[in-house]
Formats: sequence, structure tokens, C-alpha cells
Amino acid sequence: MITIKQPGVSTGEGKSRLSADIDVDGDVRKVWFEVDAEYGSYLCFERSDAFLIGLLYWAMLAKHDIVCEAPVSAELLFQIRTYLIPSLPQHSSVLYPSKITAAGDPAPLPNAGAVGTGISCGVDSFHALAAHADSPYPHLKLTHLALNNVGSHGAGEKGKQAFEEHRAHVKAFCREYGFKLVVSDSNFGDVFPQNFLVTHTYSSGFAIYALQKFWRYYFYASSGCDINGFSLTNSEYFSSSRYELLLLPVLSTSSLRIYSEGATLKRLEKLREVAEYEPAHRYLNVCGRFPSCCKCRKCKRTLLELYAIGSLEKFRGSFDVDYFYAHRDWYLIRFLSKYWQHDSYYVDMYPLLKDKITAKVWVLALFRCGIHAMLKNIKNRRLARAKKR
Repeated sequence: MITIKQPGVSTGEGKSRLSADIDVDGDVRKVWFEVDAEYGSYLCFERSDAFLIGLLYWAMLAKHDIVCEAPVSAELLFQIRTYLIPSLPQHSSVLYPSKITAAGDPAPLPNAGAVGTGISCGVDSFHALAAHADSPYPHLKLTHLALNNVGSHGAGEKGKQAFEEHRAHVKAFCREYGFKLVVSDSNFGDVFPQNFLVTHTYSSGFAIYALQKFWRYYFYASSGCDINGFSLTNSEYFSSSRYELLLLPVLSTSSLRIYSEGATLKRLEKLREVAEYEPAHRYLNVCGRFPSCCKCRKCKRTLLELYAIGSLEKFRGSFDVDYFYAHRDWYLIRFLSKYWQHDSYYVDMYPLLKDKITAKVWVLALFRCGIHAMLKNIKNRRLARAKKR
């Protein structure tokens, strides 16, 4: 059983903190969410909403029911109970349909009317900026950007260092282009560690609802999964972006609407638009290292994508473009190996890159994949022999 105690707010040293004790079968853990004091009046201590959203998937995996001492917004409670909890366990062998015991409060909370989106400086977040910074819909024009530390940066000291580096990069971008930035910190990812890829929408929902008296509309940048990729099957193994077209309407109310930003577009379509958004040219970062490493999985894929659409030169301020050209065959060998594994990102790139691949690259890629297949076969045989002993 999980009991979410009454949340409270404290202020000191220029910061305001929303916190609640979470009792998990007698093990009490304090979860907090902190912002600059100027945003302290918008922290929502009146409801359990933020903590319920953040803990929901964790509870379903751990087979816990949830009791909320503070009320839950009535619309949110209804939608979670009626649509989300019955749906996910039907398509998973490990998820439990957690029961939520809470009072539903239908009264609207005060709201500042802010319109926001997360700013990671990645492809998805820059697409959100390009699409909505000057929205033709006045009520949906971005007023603030948000950087939330709720698990994506990792745990412990390494996670703190990664967050500080990320914050410096984002602040520099916002200063240069005049965006208002809301930075939050939290121990949520440390106290309730989860696979962030699988639960990022819930963790981000925790951050959004912690400030639900501030946000009126929020564009949540979809993680490259378009509408055709919608699926609830075995959600414990895949990104929660696969079912955000269900999840985000469930997490929206008449007071706070969360949109799945870019959900109709594939990655290359987004990147084409980002390539035309000048502020991204010097600040695009996909790997969390500053400057970009150009060697990790995300950097390699993005460099290949920019090369494929003919926009790589625009991003010399974000990547070591000369390094890419000096090692282009190495990148293309990587591309072919992923394409042959039917990775959807690389399948989409193939028509744009096939004419750039030399015979030498084809041969080296075949050799590389053959070696990998042989090593994998040897490993599997050894595991099979070990099981027989």
C-alpha cells in the first residue's frame, strides 16, 4: 500500500519547495520538488495530483494500491480510474490495476495562465519552440520554458553534475533569445528510481502538476513516436511516448491542458523544421554532454539525419562537423548495420542516404555485421551449454 500524505510548501534561501511523505508499507520517503521562490505561490499543496501521477506507473509495477490523504482533482481522478488503469494491465502481464482511494475535488484552482514546454535543447523540444514560440493562436503562444530535473539526468552526484551542465546550456540559450525559464529540481528520481524511458511522461507529469496553478497549457514534446506507433502492448518495455495519445488526455483537465507536441510527425519531418529554426543551430544538443560528443548513439543518429537532409553545415555550432566528414565511412557503416536491423529511424533515412554509400562501405558494413552475428552466436551457444550443466 502506498499512502501519499498531505503535501506542504516551505520557503528558504530564495527557493520554494513542495514536499510530501510517501508511506510504502511503512517505509516513509519524503519526495520534494523545488523552484525559485518567485514561483512558490504556484506550487500545488492543496491536491495530491502531482504525486499520484508521478507514482502511478511505479505502483502498478510494484502491485500497490494508492491512498491519497489530500483530495485529487475530480476530472483527473475520474480519467485515471476510468481510462488509464483499466487499459494498461490488459496489455501487460506484469502491471497491476492499482486501486486509488481519494476524495475527488471538482473546484477549480487559481491559475496564472502560463503556456509552456520543456526545453532540453534536443530535436523534440526545439520543434516545440519552432512551432509555438510565435503561435498563430494567441492563447497558445509560449510564455515560459521549463527545465525539470525529475530523472532524465541520472541519479547521485553524476546526475547532479549532468543537471548543472544542462542548466547552464539552457540558461545561455534563454538569455540569448529572450525566453523566460522555470527551472525545477527534485529528488523524485532518486527516491523512486524508475526506467526514465518507460516512465518519462509520468515523471514529467509530476513536475507539470506540481506547478498546476501556474500552467494553463503545456506542450509535451513527443519522443519521436508518431500516431502510427501507438501501442499499449508490453508498455513496461517501451517508451511511454507510444501511448501518449491516451495518456496526455487522461492527465489533462479543464484547468490544465497537456498537448502531445509533434505527435503527427516522424523524426526526420521534425528535424527538417528544426533545421529552419535559426536558434537551434548553435544550441541543438541530443546527448547531454556539452559540447556534443558526436560519438554516442544519439549524436551519431542525429549527425546522419542532418547529413541525409542536407542541413549538417548549419549545425557547426552544435556538432564537430569536420569530425563527421573525416569519419563519414564509419558513420555510414553504423547506419547500414542499424538499417539491416530494421531500426525505424534508419529505415526512414535510407532513401536519402543510399546514393552516398560507396562499395567500400557496403563491404565493411557486411564484415562488421558478420563479425557481430558470429560473436552473438558464440555467446548464445555458451549460455545454452551453461544452462544444460
